[in-house]
Amino acid sequence: MSTNSTKRAAFAVLQFLRSSTQDGSIRADDAEGIEVASQCISEAFGVDLDSDSDSKAYAIAPETLVSVLEKHAATAAKSDQTSSAEASSSTSSNEKKTVSAADKVAAEKAKSSGNQLMAAKKYDEAIKAYGEAISHDPNNAVYWSNRAAAYSQLQDHASAIEDARQAIKIDASFSKAYSRLGHALFSSGEYEDAVGAYEKGLELDPNNAVMKSSLATAKSRIPTNSADDGDDDEEEASSSAAATRGAPGGGAGGIPGFPGMGGGMPDLASLMNNPAIMNMASQMMQNGGLERLMSNPAMRSMMEGAGGAGGGMPDINALMSDPTMRQMAEQFGRSMGGGGAGGAGSGGNNNNMYS
Repeated sequence: MSTNSTKRAAFAVLQFLRSSTQDGSIRADDAEGIEVASQCISEAFGVDLDSDSDSKAYAIAPETLVSVLEKHAATAAKSDQTSSAEASSSTSSNEKKTVSAADKVAAEKAKSSGNQLMAAKKYDEAIKAYGEAISHDPNNAVYWSNRAAAYSQLQDHASAIEDARQAIKIDASFSKAYSRLGHALFSSGEYEDAVGAYEKGLELDPNNAVMKSSLATAKSRIPTNSADDGDDDEEEASSSAAATRGAPGGGAGGIPGFPGMGGGMPDLASLMNNPAIMNMASQMMQNGGLERLMSNPAMRSMMEGAGGAGGGMPDINALMSDPTMRQMAEQFGRSMGGGGAGGAGSGGNNNNMYS
């Protein structure tokens, strides 16, 4: 069953065949064959050239089959020309434009204006100024790089990335373009690519402190693998266990005059091997201090506890809460020249800070 579109096409063909017969385009000897073909087409598609209703429904007047085909051919040719022009434009864009001396002067003037606008924080206007410089001299990597910086100030990091890459394409030795690219990539959350950009920039300018700092920051944002995390956790657990072993009883606040014992009571072997402790014990025996010490109820309790089933040292906080014990510790500490040393790691610079 023929549709309206196919009937319209068949009607146009029949019109073309009749007009070709009438205007002499077809030889008289072939006219009979064309007439037979027309009848076959008319019957096959259910259309009749002599029918007024079919003429109204399917005729494409004022167009004819020939005019329609000519228009189609013209449109196709135009499309081909457009594609060719675009290809030519793409090719020429990859080639450096010949820039006149006047263009270079105008480009530098526009760039200077852009720099002043950047200083005034008028970033939209700066982008226009750098764009003008690029229109005069698209071969200058500085103009593209500067516009990338302006885009970054407006948080348009996609445009900044595009301009920075164009600057690198023009001049691969321009280190500042890599810095601008790294910043835009970092701001877009593309930390690994940012690291690559900064590293390339530092190859060209190894003493650039800003890029070094930026590179370290970008690297710190890249997640470490699980194996490294496991090693870190193991190391932290080991350090924590060591600290716990060195500070029984919850960790004392420190014995005045005995630096190094602020973190808790050491084991007995360490005490006996300490020359300062042994010297103190000798002085105590000589001046009767040992007898007074052993007569102190707190010390007796400590000694009795040390011999119990637990076998552990008493809480140093509880021991030093006794005024007599604390006074004796202070006296012995002073006699040994000890001072209240502060805890290690209480201050210092934070080397992980970055501006």
